[in-house]
Amino acid sequence: MKTNGKLFTLHEVEELMARRYQVTRRFGPMSVGDVGSIVDVSQQGEDGYMLIFGAPKRDDSGTYKLAPLTPREMLFLRLIEVEEPVDVLVTCGEEYWASPQVLIKEIERMGFSHRISNNLDARRIKRGISRAFLGHNRAVMHVGKGNYDVVLAYLAGVADREVQEILRREYIHEPSRILDLPPAIRNKVCRKFRITFEYGIFGYVYLTGCTYYVKPNEETVPQDLAERGYKGARVTRIQEQAVIVHEKELEVA
Repeated sequence: MKTNGKLFTLHEVEELMARRYQVTRRFGPMSVGDVGSIVDVSQQGEDGYMLIFGAPKRDDSGTYKLAPLTPREMLFLRLIEVEEPVDVLVTCGEEYWASPQVLIKEIERMGFSHRISNNLDARRIKRGISRAFLGHNRAVMHVGKGNYDVVLAYLAGVADREVQEILRREYIHEPSRILDLPPAIRNKVCRKFRITFEYGIFGYVYLTGCTYYVKPNEETVPQDLAERGYKGARVTRIQEQAVIVHEKELEVA
């Protein structure tokens, strides 16, 4: 994705979120010497993502001042190394999780893990303090015609067993209820009520640390990664095989 000069690509957002910066040149309400970080991100249609930079007010550390941040204004920030814990932003792809609720249920069953760039300094991931904020391209839902209660009332009259089952389910992330509908019905409902979805952060999990998966030809974690706090683990991949049971094909690993 190419930006228009004022916005960022999603890859840039992920790289910039878990960092601290010092202001080197005044912009917006920011003064030289202010220290802050990126505190919010929002998608701007197909063009890219807008970032909001936040820093504590010097006369009141309990409140923050905010300013839109463009690629040009990144030149006015200096990356600083600090010992305090960091949070990270993880974008959860639709190819693996069709809706945020799918990932929420997976986390409830198995916990959360996700591939990250090994450029991250894992020493700043503090167990029980650092968080991974979870983003999804369809986390935020807009109803352009009517409201969500009207949408649910319409679905209650749809004579489809799967739709009625979805309406009875408990959802932590309510927009996922619409995403989980059968495709033909979902498309019809979205057209009828002008429902659209966009990128957003739908939750967070606390982190425990960063793991490097040791390759077959490696004895241990590479030294540069070990020095930055990565713990090693070796994984053996088991080949899947098909088993026929009562004329049904199952997969085991």
